[in-house]
Amino acid sequence: MYVKYGYYSNNYKGTLIQKEDFQRAEQEAETYIRYLTYLNGDIFADEAHTDPVIMDAVCAAAEAYYTATMEQQQGGNVKSENKDGMSVSFIVARKDGETVDEYAKRSMYQAIRVRLLPTGWLSRRAKVGV
Repeated sequence: MYVKYGYYSNNYKGTLIQKEDFQRAEQEAETYIRYLTYLNGDIFADEAHTDPVIMDAVCAAAEAYYTATMEQQQGGNVKSENKDGMSVSFIVARKDGETVDEYAKRSMYQAIRVRLLPTGWLSRRAKVGV
């Protein structure tokens, strides 16, 4: 794991993800960030371990992943329901027809982009000699 729960709670000041759920969310965030940045080398190389921008991007992506998956588990996918005069609807960030996985990736990308775009890690031009 690139980011430990201690960093998430103490430095990033995250409160959304509980300790027992953090490892799974962090791993998903890390995997997605590797996918987005692979053209530019290993973002999680040893020399980058102290970069707070990268660590914050992992934390933000982990929260986005956790939120997307929790919404599904809590029934957030119900858009509207009408039964015997009782109407139920949920406001969701998911687009119509969008799977939970697609929604999670879109949410993670939004969280990652704002943090890593200025660093050059999201550049789609392969670096020569990397």
